[in-house]
Amino acid sequence: MGYSQDATARRDGAAMMDSSSIVAVWRAVRARLREECGDLVYAAEIARLRVELDAAGRVCVICPNEFGRSWVEDNVGMRLRALWATVAEQACDILICTEKTLATQKSHTVSVAALSAGGMSETAALPLVEDTVEDSDAKREARFTFDTFMVGSANMMAATAARAVASADAPPFNPVFFHGDYGVGKSHLLAAIAHAASLSGKRKKVLYLTAEEFLNGFQSALRARDVQPFKDLVRDCDMLLIDDVHFICGKPRTEDEFLQTVTSLISAEKQVVLASHCAPSQLSVSDDRLRNVMAGGFNCPLQGPDLDLRRKILDCKIAQARNHCPDLEVPETVRDFLAARVTSSARELEGVLNNIIVRTAYMNRPVTMETVEEALGELPVKAERRITVDDIQKMTASYFSITVDDLISKRRTKAVVRPRHIAMYLAKTMTTRSLPDIGRRFGGRDHSTVIHAVNKITETLTSDAVLAEDVEALRRRLRG
Repeated sequence: MGYSQDATARRDGAAMMDSSSIVAVWRAVRARLREECGDLVYAAEIARLRVELDAAGRVCVICPNEFGRSWVEDNVGMRLRALWATVAEQACDILICTEKTLATQKSHTVSVAALSAGGMSETAALPLVEDTVEDSDAKREARFTFDTFMVGSANMMAATAARAVASADAPPFNPVFFHGDYGVGKSHLLAAIAHAASLSGKRKKVLYLTAEEFLNGFQSALRARDVQPFKDLVRDCDMLLIDDVHFICGKPRTEDEFLQTVTSLISAEKQVVLASHCAPSQLSVSDDRLRNVMAGGFNCPLQGPDLDLRRKILDCKIAQARNHCPDLEVPETVRDFLAARVTSSARELEGVLNNIIVRTAYMNRPVTMETVEEALGELPVKAERRITVDDIQKMTASYFSITVDDLISKRRTKAVVRPRHIAMYLAKTMTTRSLPDIGRRFGGRDHSTVIHAVNKITETLTSDAVLAEDVEALRRRLRG
């Protein structure tokens, strides 16, 4: 076969593959590359790649920048092509390129989020999500599920609402809008909802997108002068989840399309779940109708994790890390220290843990306080002011206009019991003191009394808005 015939055969081979086939082949190829290159190289250089068919029918392996393209071409390009030919069982042209290069071409792309959610049709408007099906499924199975979403007072109401949405036959409230600082778990919750809904057995079409993907998809459709495929994709689903919606704000045409999409789905009794770093009232939208729609469902804040929740998160992350470091051992003293020391977000806590794992487990060193302090010394980690039980008692007494003596007394009037329970709850969640120690500091009470108080506050937080406001106000004052 001559060169021109061979090239034609390769192009025909690619053309014969539909988008789901390409995704399946890419999933298998990446799995093989992961085995051959190892987890560290895979995570750093290969996991972020994605695939598309371009206008010429070639398979494009897309890198985020020119440096990444050069690395892939030089280090795994030949092996990648060989694996592709083996898995696909047919020849095709494979182009390793950058996002910038591909942006000038008319791409024939398909949303992997849509494919994994229910086999939706192709669209030339919406780019692939950053993770392929392999990574999305793996992450949702192993990481971003309700099982791995640690619950505490900072996020209990959000977790409860998310589970209700994921399991409901019809939207219990619409839209659902989660908001809070970066790293408090909004993206995890959206992924957990999508994962649970897609596995519910109710054959729901679930579409999970970031606002950037929505924005880029719509703008690509505008440039192609064909927005209908984009509209069909985002509106032909039973559940639409969009993260970081604040990125859509200030872009009138995209805002309008977003508004029409959300209202269309709500009118059809399809579930809409949104997330942003701030509440709808604080978004800089051009059209107040959009703000009103987003504020008209169920708005739920997520707070930064307290000490007790940070410890739960840390335990979960360590358990997950054992999937690739089975011999990893992190002493209880180290866990307590990290939970108290790293306070800004779960994301930062995970980053610090990853840094420690590389310095210890990957280098055959034990995890000790010395190695942890060494790692923290080189990281810009924000430390939380040390809070004592005395601080909590004084602040709580002042807040409720009673005395510390009232808190630790045997008095059982409502004006004293509620503040006492709150103070015990804060002592448990904001300090490392044991339950017996907290009981002793509250007038020599038994540890079972503290457990009762903590459980009482925990159970009531989700249903008592005044209590939740009081607890959060005390947290802010104690943290300064």
